[in-house]
Amino acid sequence: MKIYLDYAATSPLHPKVIEKMTEAMTQTFGNPSSLHKVGRQSKKVLLDNRQIFADSIGANENEIIITSGGSEGNNLAIFGSIFHENNVFGKHLITTNQEHASVYEPMKKLEAMGYEVTYLATDEKGQISLQELQDSLREDTVLVSIMSINNETGNIQPIKEASKIIREQNPKIIFHTDAVQAFGKVSVDVNQLDVDLLTTSGHKIGGPKGIGFLYHREGIKLEPLIHGGEQEDMLRAGTENIVSIIGYGEAVNQVTTDFEEKMESLKNSYQLFYTKIKNQIDFEINGDSKNKTNHILNIWLKGIPSKILLAHLDMNGIAVSTGSACSSGNTKPSRILVSMFGTNSERLSESIRISFSNDLTTEEIKSSAQILIDTVKKIKKNNKGRNSNE
Repeated sequence: MKIYLDYAATSPLHPKVIEKMTEAMTQTFGNPSSLHKVGRQSKKVLLDNRQIFADSIGANENEIIITSGGSEGNNLAIFGSIFHENNVFGKHLITTNQEHASVYEPMKKLEAMGYEVTYLATDEKGQISLQELQDSLREDTVLVSIMSINNETGNIQPIKEASKIIREQNPKIIFHTDAVQAFGKVSVDVNQLDVDLLTTSGHKIGGPKGIGFLYHREGIKLEPLIHGGEQEDMLRAGTENIVSIIGYGEAVNQVTTDFEEKMESLKNSYQLFYTKIKNQIDFEINGDSKNKTNHILNIWLKGIPSKILLAHLDMNGIAVSTGSACSSGNTKPSRILVSMFGTNSERLSESIRISFSNDLTTEEIKSSAQILIDTVKKIKKNNKGRNSNE
C-alpha cells in the first residue's frame, strides 16, 4: 500500500494537466515573441492562461507576472519592491518569524545590506499580534510581508486585518503575502485581502514544478531580478515556459471548478483522519486548531522521535514529513516550531506534518490513520521493552 500524505510539499500532476502538457509539447512549441503564425499561437495561449491566473484571484491580466514558482515570486516581490527607485523612502521592513525560507532568507540578506527588519513574534498557536504589527509600523517602513497560511502548521494569518492597519497608518507601504499554501486551498481574492503583491506556485495544486505567478497590483513598481528580453512587461526576461504555463492553467481550472465541493471534501478528509487517531494515540496539534487550513495537520506525538516514526511509516507505505520540504535535509529543528515553543521543547524532535488532498479516498484516510496508530504503539512498546532491559 502506498498512500501519499505530503501534499504541502508537492502534489502529483493532475491527469488533465498531464494530458494538456503532453499535447502542448508537440503542438504549442512556438516562441510567443515571434511574429509568425506559430509564435502568435503560443502568444494567444500565453494570454489565455494569464487571464485564467488573473480570474482565479480577482485580478486583472496585466497584474500577473509568470514566474518559476514560489521562491522566485517571493524574491521578486521583496527585492523587486525594495530596489525600485520609486519605492524606497526608507530602509525598514516587517515580516514574521514563521515565514518560508524564500521570504526569511531574503530578509536576512537585506539586513546584511544595511536594512532594518522587524520580525513579528508568534504565540504558541503560531499567530501574530495585530497590535505588535501596528506598533512596529514606522514612517520609514517600506515593505510588510506576512504569509497567508503557514506551510508547516497550516495556521491562517489575518491578512485582511493586517492590510487595514497598514493602509490606515501609511498607504505608501507595500504589502506582500506568500499565498503558496493558500491558493487552491482557501478562497483567495486580492481585492478582499487588499494586498499589493501575492505569490503562488503551480506544483502545490496539481500543476507542474517550476511555474507560478506573482500578482502585483497596478501601480506597484518592481525592479526585475532577471534582465534581458521584454517578457512579462519587462519584469522577467526569458522565453516563456509555455508547456508549464498551460499545465498550471489547467491545474487552476481543475481546482477552481466546483471549488466549494472540493474544499468540503478536503475538510472531511482532515476530520476523518483526526477523529480516527483521537483517543488512540497521545498527541497534540501544533498550531491553532481552530484558525487553520484543512490540508495540513502538524502533530506532536509525545515520546515518539519523528525521524524514527517517518522511517517506519515510509516502510509501511505512508509518506508524511517533519515540516518544510525545503529544509527537510537540514539537521536543525524547525524554525517554525522553535518560534512557537522555544529551543528546548520536545516538540521539535517529536512532531510530524500530515497534509491532505481532496483526491484521497475514505479508505486511504482510514488505512493511513490506522497505520499511524499501529506504528506509534509499536514504537512505544519497543521503547518500553528496551528501557526495561537497561
